[in-house]
Amino acid sequence: MSTGPPFSPDELNSWENWRKETTPLEYPGRDIRIIFPERQQGTVQEPQIQPADFGDFDPSPDDPDPEVWPLEGLDPGHPADVDDLVLIQNSYPAPHVAWVTEEYLQARYGYNPVRQEVDVEEIPPWNRPETVSDDGTVEIVATNDYEVSIDLTADRKEALRRLARLWNGETVRGHHLLLDKCPDWMDIFGNLNQDELRRLVVDPDSTPELAAAFGDCDWYTEDQSVYMTPKRILRKKVWYAPTQRCRTLINKHSDFPDLNGDLNEGLVHRFTVGLTALREVCSDRNIGTYYDLGGYKIDILSQDDDDQLYAGEVMTGHHNWKLHRRTYEKLRDLHRRGVTPYVVFDSRETAYKIFNHWHNKNLAQLPRGQFNSDFQIADGRKRIRKAYEDDHHDWVVADWATTASLWRDTLGPNGPEINPKQVTSYSW
Repeated sequence: MSTGPPFSPDELNSWENWRKETTPLEYPGRDIRIIFPERQQGTVQEPQIQPADFGDFDPSPDDPDPEVWPLEGLDPGHPADVDDLVLIQNSYPAPHVAWVTEEYLQARYGYNPVRQEVDVEEIPPWNRPETVSDDGTVEIVATNDYEVSIDLTADRKEALRRLARLWNGETVRGHHLLLDKCPDWMDIFGNLNQDELRRLVVDPDSTPELAAAFGDCDWYTEDQSVYMTPKRILRKKVWYAPTQRCRTLINKHSDFPDLNGDLNEGLVHRFTVGLTALREVCSDRNIGTYYDLGGYKIDILSQDDDDQLYAGEVMTGHHNWKLHRRTYEKLRDLHRRGVTPYVVFDSRETAYKIFNHWHNKNLAQLPRGQFNSDFQIADGRKRIRKAYEDDHHDWVVADWATTASLWRDTLGPNGPEINPKQVTSYSW
């Protein structure tokens, strides 16, 4: 079992029976509840309704779902485009989130925290608008794109230095990213001041409970001033995945070693590149990672004894479908040049979604049509290999695997006898 950082939770008032005392709403596959019902407020002459307090205690990583948010009948701003919604989060009585309209915020809190009028004199002269209202005020729109500064104490620097070395494939405090299957937090940072390291994982305006519950969701981390976030790798919650903010800081700061690889990709991608490179090494192939070939950057390029080149791409389950299409176009171009392409996905679900997307967008042709279920990997690989060998259909991906299947076939139970020195000796 994965052990995360030993941060003390924030003090919260206990509500032991909150599940029995809140009202679940009928949204299949979700745990959306009314926490506090709507209530009357205002005066007798001017009565007002304060909307109910609600939240989703089991949100989806793909949220906000436009079929759900904003909540019909509970959010006075319904209907609205999800791009215009505001994410609110709370740890009480348990971590939950909701995407609401500005109208909801105005009705619930009596003011709109997103849009506020301020005296123009409160704005620095270089940032004042050219025109103001007659009463000398301007409307400002609050956003979450501000940068919260961080004091790089000695222990925080050391933690980031260790993280960079672990990312680069070095052994840190006797532990290796691949050999130890993503070591636990305390294995890498256990002798450092944990109170200081909390700032790397928890936004000053957030709580450890929210970070633990939602830290692996992109919609949570994109608005958080954090440097490490939890991600699941091989069913294990790994708490030190560096965020884009962290990767940029490390590579721009002279106190840290430069990170290997593609800084636009996260720890799941990096870990999978390492496993893929290891498989190619065990197959007695020469390898290069993040290799430039024909104007393309290739995650793993390898060459066998017959000088055949193999191009491996690692693909994760983000929703940038345009990028997924570009990846296939790249592999198709490399295939035409005599390179054998293959793909490694972070999961079966990601694999079949992307295969179906390529097929449905007429980029490629699956002879038997799209996948209608998450087949076992062995069955899915057979279908992809047959598609590749079928001269009557356009399909250029020769084979595929997942992070988990690669682990089983290299360092896991199905793998060969591998000397640990072999893993630590190659660069990826």
